[in-house]
Amino acid sequence: MDEIKRAKHRALYLLERCDRTEQELRTKLSRNYEPEIVEEAIRYVKQYDYINDKRYALNYLKSRGQVKSRRQVEQELLYKKGISRDILEEASQEAQPQDERLLIRRWMEKKKICPQVATQEELRKFYLFLMRRGFQSEDILSEFHE
Repeated sequence: MDEIKRAKHRALYLLERCDRTEQELRTKLSRNYEPEIVEEAIRYVKQYDYINDKRYALNYLKSRGQVKSRRQVEQELLYKKGISRDILEEASQEAQPQDERLLIRRWMEKKKICPQVATQEELRKFYLFLMRRGFQSEDILSEFHE
């Protein structure tokens, strides 16, 4: 019984530092505790709404959406943070839509790329850079031609 209490305290301590997804918390706790004890600690923090994957996804979409493409942020939530597709879809519908073209223009300013002056090779490299970050080809090309 003492082990369950320690796991609950550890879960609270981890959540005190920063918000986490259920999967992240489960992974951290499973390093030191048995699966049934981890599940009990997860149930405990969930009952007080200390852990909420939808809230986490909304906050993540809002904060990371300022600098990353929507697709890249969604991939991070699905594969790195362990958010389920259903929760991600709900959060995406509630989140403010982001202007990806504005983000592309910010990257252009940051990287000092001017399509009218840049060489074909510079534009090609920058295009690939943006594609790796999840931006849509048509958005990138339209910003190049404006």
